[in-house]
Amino acid sequence: MTQDSRLPDGPVLLIRMDRIGDLVLTLPCDASFGLREDGSARADWWVAPGLGFIADHATPRRRVREVKSKIGWSEFWSLVKEVKRRQYTAAVIFHAPWWVSALVAFARIPIRVAVKSQWHTFVFANKGVRQKRSLAEFSELEYNYRLIEQGFGLNENSIERETLKFAVSEAWSKATLSRHGLSANEYSVVHPGMGGSARNWSATQYVAWLQEAAEQGPIVITGTAQDATYLDPIRQALGGSKNLFWLDGKITGPELLHVLAHAKRVLAPSTGIAHLTASLERPLIGIYSPVRVQHPRRWGPIGETVQVLVPEVDCPGKKSCLGPQCSQYDCMSKISSETIRPLWSALDM
Repeated sequence: MTQDSRLPDGPVLLIRMDRIGDLVLTLPCDASFGLREDGSARADWWVAPGLGFIADHATPRRRVREVKSKIGWSEFWSLVKEVKRRQYTAAVIFHAPWWVSALVAFARIPIRVAVKSQWHTFVFANKGVRQKRSLAEFSELEYNYRLIEQGFGLNENSIERETLKFAVSEAWSKATLSRHGLSANEYSVVHPGMGGSARNWSATQYVAWLQEAAEQGPIVITGTAQDATYLDPIRQALGGSKNLFWLDGKITGPELLHVLAHAKRVLAPSTGIAHLTASLERPLIGIYSPVRVQHPRRWGPIGETVQVLVPEVDCPGKKSCLGPQCSQYDCMSKISSETIRPLWSALDM
């Protein structure tokens, strides 16, 4: 990609300090700023703790720092000094706590781009951009590209859109699969859990589907400690079932990429796993909410191997689900095993 002459020539700091899916839908934007002589991305990144593995295994290579969301004043001023030494010409804040907005201002980064949505972006960003992301008119990836275009005064769609790509080591993948008794392309992955930011299938629905899917072949169940609310009732119902491999809490971030990269197919709700799978170009069936701010129109994974299912209802929820008072509160049950079955079977290659 040719860099637009209106973008800064010097080093740039890009900041996205929230969750996996958000980062996957933001990292490709750094291509706007070009590459270093060694082929790595020219922009530096600050990301949330534990998410550095995403950038480490993506292509091109990226220079990433994991930064805690809460720090003390001494660490704050130490970071200010460090950022000053790096002489960044611009910073783009896609998502970060208030003190990051303050830090880039105190570090005197000349151009500070951010979405005008919270008080600190109004105070500390000198290139604030108004975006009504809650309307969910575009994908999160598109909103991020538009933030760069508008923040730096570029024409709309002047930056070529790209999605995140991974370069996963075959040797490391083989070792990971062997350690857990798996063979490449002979198992499927189901990830029931999520951060709770959107509606999901019920535990009962996952249990019914896992019972059916496990009859056809090995199923790997992934998750973290944060997914316990979703996983515990499923484990209680299916704990000793044949063909189920429970890898929740047992694999690292890179190992998760290895497992997803060699899965026959993946079933997941609106969560980072769906976005990682899409970027790995593996077949994905995504279960999504019809609530406007949770809709796949904004948060759906992007790729040719993706099939997203969302209940066909006229959802009255705009910023959140209205709960039991909604006459269509059981809408997620409209995505049934009968809906999944033909899609799942078509991916049995």
